[in-house]
Parts: sequence; C-alpha cells; structure tokens
Amino acid sequence: MTRKLIHWAAAAAVSVGGFAFAPTLRAADDTARDKVDRAVDKTKEKSHDVKTNWENGRAYTLLGQVTNAALTKGGFNDLIERFNDADRTRLMSWAKDKNNKEKLDVLDGRIAQFQKDWKAKYGENFKIHKDDVVFGNPMFTVAQGEIGKDAQLAGERVPAPDNTNKTTGGDRNLEQGRNVAYVTVAASHNLPELKVPLIHELPDMWKIDVPDSVTGQQLYDNVLKQLTTANEHKDQWPADVNDGYRAISHHVLMAVMNVDENTPTGAAGAKLGGDTAKPVEK
Repeated sequence: MTRKLIHWAAAAAVSVGGFAFAPTLRAADDTARDKVDRAVDKTKEKSHDVKTNWENGRAYTLLGQVTNAALTKGGFNDLIERFNDADRTRLMSWAKDKNNKEKLDVLDGRIAQFQKDWKAKYGENFKIHKDDVVFGNPMFTVAQGEIGKDAQLAGERVPAPDNTNKTTGGDRNLEQGRNVAYVTVAASHNLPELKVPLIHELPDMWKIDVPDSVTGQQLYDNVLKQLTTANEHKDQWPADVNDGYRAISHHVLMAVMNVDENTPTGAAGAKLGGDTAKPVEK
C-alpha cells in the first residue's frame, strides 16, 4: 500500500510539474515570436525609409536640373525636358519654333547678366551641384503616394486613374499604380508657399506636372519675369550661397507653376493631373 502511494505521489508531481512547465514554454515562444515580428517590422521600416530617401533624392535632383536649366543660356528646351510627357509635347513646339528665337535670345541676355551678378557676389557661376544640401532642407518637403492607393497626399487630391491624352498629345502618366508626389516649398525670401506636383516616369526619374493652361509663351514670359525680379533684388540675395540657390529655385518653380508673388499663401501651385489650384477664400 505504501509503495502504491509513493508511485501515485511521484506521478502526480510529474503531472503537476508538466502543467506548470507548459505555459512557461508557450510564454517563451510568444516572446521569441514578438522579437522576430519586431525585427521584421524594423527591417520593413528601414527598407521603406531607404526607398523614401532615395526617391526624395531623385526629387532633389529634378529640382536642381530645372533650376540649372532655367539659368543656362540656351537651356529653355532643357527646362521643358524636365516636365511630364504631355507637358513636354505641348510646350516644346513653341520652344522649337524659329519665330521665337529672338525672344529666347532676350532670355539668354537676362541669364548672362544674372550669371555675372551671381559670380560677383558668390565667387562662382550659378550651378547647383549639391542637390541634397540645397533641397534637403526644411524649406522643401516631399510627400509621395501612389495613384489608386493613396486617397490623399499631403492634404492634396491624388487623381483617379486616368491616362487620357491631353489635347496636344502625350501621355498624362496617371494610370493605376503610378508613383506621384508633391514638393511643398515653404513661404520664404518674400515669396509665397508653393506646391509642385511630380509624376514618376521610366526608367527612374521624377517630372513636373505643369498646369494644363500654361502655354510656351506663358512659360517664357514667366521665366523672364522671375529671373528679372530676382536679379533686380540682388542686393537682397542671402549671404549663404546655398540659401541663395534655394531662393532662385523658388523663383524658377513659381515661373513653371504659373504663379507670382501676389498669389495668396497656400494657394500657389497646381493639382496632380494639371488642374491649376484655385485661390483660397480669405
């Protein structure tokens, strides 16, 4: 009888110990899984951050190219090359029209004077080389999204999928899954806040989606006006050359988006798809 009680007690101890140990194993497994899940999430976040930083860098490159083209003699065509497909098609015909050569010569004369004054102040020709330094600044913010996925992007409308050609031809590049973005230029240097919509084109570059209403003549007039205004206020150019580049880039982007200094803050720019932004009611 005593021997049976001993066996029973031993069995009970093992059984109780087994029940006590099972939850411990499960808890350990849960902890391990949580660690793995956190590691996976961190990896995904890091991968997303790397991609976002890469695309932001590509956007900075575009802004530098646009500004440099606008400040280069004979660079008007190169400026238009930085626009979305349909906008390039619409605007390039004006730039290539031989009847407009004299106008472009006038623009080149303004650029030459600007370059002379810029070099006198900063000791170098106007040429943005360090895109990340100039545009990787709080004055410029980039918000990215995807057509058909993101309902809103930085408080702005992301268009429904629509790749219908504009009247003058060229793809709008607004189909499902297309990467799009907004660059917001903060109000600064006595210039208004500006929103610049970007559309991603193959093989791997951003292009500006210019308002549909902008003609070749308007673009020319705008660029000439903004460069003239900037040059006439050379005594107000920032002491720091990189801040100077930012100010002039602001002027150039205003010309491209067809806005001026009198546009109400928050109203300047255009919507993706080429719709010109309407002024904000005050």
